[in-house]
Amino acid sequence: MSNYEKRMNHRKIMLIVIDGCRPDGIANTPTPNIDRMIREGTHSLSATTISPPLTLPAHFSIFSSRQPINHNVLTNTGYPNTSPGTFTVFEAARYNGLSTAAYYSWEQLRNLTPPGTLDQSVMIRSVDLLAEPWDLGFIKLVTPRIVSTVPDLCFVYLEGVDVAGHRYGWMSNEYLTAISNADRALGFLLDTLADNGIMNNYNFLLFSDHGGINTQHMDPVPEVQRIPWIAAGPDIKQGIVLDKKISVLDIAPTVASLLHILPHWSWEGRTVSEALVNNELIEFAIQ
Repeated sequence: MSNYEKRMNHRKIMLIVIDGCRPDGIANTPTPNIDRMIREGTHSLSATTISPPLTLPAHFSIFSSRQPINHNVLTNTGYPNTSPGTFTVFEAARYNGLSTAAYYSWEQLRNLTPPGTLDQSVMIRSVDLLAEPWDLGFIKLVTPRIVSTVPDLCFVYLEGVDVAGHRYGWMSNEYLTAISNADRALGFLLDTLADNGIMNNYNFLLFSDHGGINTQHMDPVPEVQRIPWIAAGPDIKQGIVLDKKISVLDIAPTVASLLHILPHWSWEGRTVSEALVNNELIEFAIQ
């Protein structure tokens, strides 16, 4: 089967970021849906983020597989000036004829990709989410869009945990409650996909962009740098605890491998092949 045929027959990918989520936060509050993904998939609770461990630089590193010093997004400014050669996995997917979508509530994330890269870019203001727990209200608004369009590469951003960390402190009762609410949002999303018969269309990567300590995430300490990294789905091995070092830079190459598309030459991470059912690297014939 050619690589083109593999792309046309691939399963889809859903990337779910729980902003500011510490692994020990998951361990210290009820998270039945995250726990199920851990049981049924592959995970590491000691993956690492980048430095500076800020939200926008981290997301650019997630999607472009480059350190901040190389993609040149070093702050949370809404108008980043990326360096030449920075190329996101969204662009790689779109270049290969796949549909792309991003759903988020933090406005700066609208600049993750060049104009025209995303088939859908949906930003829902946090002020519209006050009637319910933060992430649950958000996911109830965006899930019908996901179900109706079923994008090939889908990014879902959950902000509530980070908000609680800044307001009340990381590992506070309010912070742990926010993680439980994010887990409820995840459960609503997964249940809705299952109810509509499209759950098995997707492989899922669930992770965070950074942790936090006290009410901030600027210090390069383990509480900030360490993040969860969880993969589950039909093409992911079950019951595996990753023992190799995992970084947010490894997400884009792993997504590319699952989608059977060529990683960009500038990407610095690696495919987490030990998590994949079929871990053969894609071969590209040189004409």
